[in-house]
Amino acid sequence: MRKIITFLILSISFSSWSQQIAQYSQWSFNQFAINPALAGVKRCLDVRTAVRLQWAGFEGAPESGLFTINAPLKKLKKRHNASFHGLGGKIERDVYGPFNNIAITMAYAMHFPFEKGRRLSFGVAAGVQQFSFDHTQAITIDPDPAVAQSVNQMLYPLLGLGVWYNSDKFYVGAAIDQIGKNKWEDVGFSSRFRLHTKVQMGTKFSLDNDNSLLPGILFRIPPAGPMSFDINLMIDFKNRMMLGVGYRNTDAFIAFLKVNIKKFTIGYSFDYITSAIRGGNFHTHELSLQFSGCRKGPRSMNACPLFE
Repeated sequence: MRKIITFLILSISFSSWSQQIAQYSQWSFNQFAINPALAGVKRCLDVRTAVRLQWAGFEGAPESGLFTINAPLKKLKKRHNASFHGLGGKIERDVYGPFNNIAITMAYAMHFPFEKGRRLSFGVAAGVQQFSFDHTQAITIDPDPAVAQSVNQMLYPLLGLGVWYNSDKFYVGAAIDQIGKNKWEDVGFSSRFRLHTKVQMGTKFSLDNDNSLLPGILFRIPPAGPMSFDINLMIDFKNRMMLGVGYRNTDAFIAFLKVNIKKFTIGYSFDYITSAIRGGNFHTHELSLQFSGCRKGPRSMNACPLFE
């Protein structure tokens, strides 16, 4: 009976929502968090954190948080356009229903600059995750002593790969998570993590008065269930403030606000849920904070390859 109840929970949680890994609306505010190939790409210390309350007020809804840090290492040669590499780290916690997932990863990336601002990067991420399932939150229709009153805790290795290419006004990247496809011991019949693929791309249109228009799209390709995509359109006001709107094809319209204060940046997004969960007014809030050690020199119309 216990395995039947667990199977039903997994079917509802992952077949319907396909959310084995955390999802963030502000993916364009922290591209390194979804692609290890961006470790050290900005050539300065970069620290970011985010908290997401998905479907706020809905019992058992996902609550996610992450912390990332990355920086470049010395150039391999002294030429201006010489190849260089970078290191980064990420700590992430994702809680949803009876599941609790904590992951710590380190990332290494190699960057190969070319002429006219073009660059090709490759990255790898490795670490560990502690995944737990609380059987005490499994409720049967009739009382059943076979349902264990305990918490299963499992420790797994993590491995991910990423690739990235950008010019002055265009970028495209792809990353694969959960390459190990670790099995969840004593949870369901054949439950395991599956490969998750993400593809990100965007461009920049320069406007008058040093403003920019920044469209971008992120495809999430889960192992089971429909592919989802987030499409965003941001307006950057002189690298001081950003306003934007977005759409996720599975469940939400999104509004964005981002404010730069010297070396710090604060971001907020609100997801207006369009799926059946909206019936209870369960919408989503996300807050982020960033510190960048990059020098604030004169702004160039095509200065930032990440378009942030």
